[in-house]
Amino acid sequence: MSFIHFIELLLIAGIMVAVGIPLFGKLPKTRPFSEVDPVEEAFKHLLVRKEEVLLAIKELEADLQTDKVSNEDYESLRNKLEGEAMAILEKIDTLEKDKRKSGKSSAKNLLLA
Repeated sequence: MSFIHFIELLLIAGIMVAVGIPLFGKLPKTRPFSEVDPVEEAFKHLLVRKEEVLLAIKELEADLQTDKVSNEDYESLRNKLEGEAMAILEKIDTLEKDKRKSGKSSAKNLLLA
């Protein structure tokens, strides 16, 4: 009985080696993930938030047209959203100016990525 178990053990070990060599034999010596640049991440987050605010303004206008929102509520919510959009745009402009001054890639390259 022990000879059969020994053969099974050899067979399992052979299969593990045959599968493991292609998977783990040529691991790259570089890191699989690049380091995160906090400025680029903040820029991307602001771009996403800008789109969310603009979409919220469009939805608010549609709600006004379908009488889901009163005129007073519409005006107050729109002013709030427009203020947030202006603050976001100012932050985006500031980050773009800082990037140009530091000589890093422009915001166009970030938008294409």
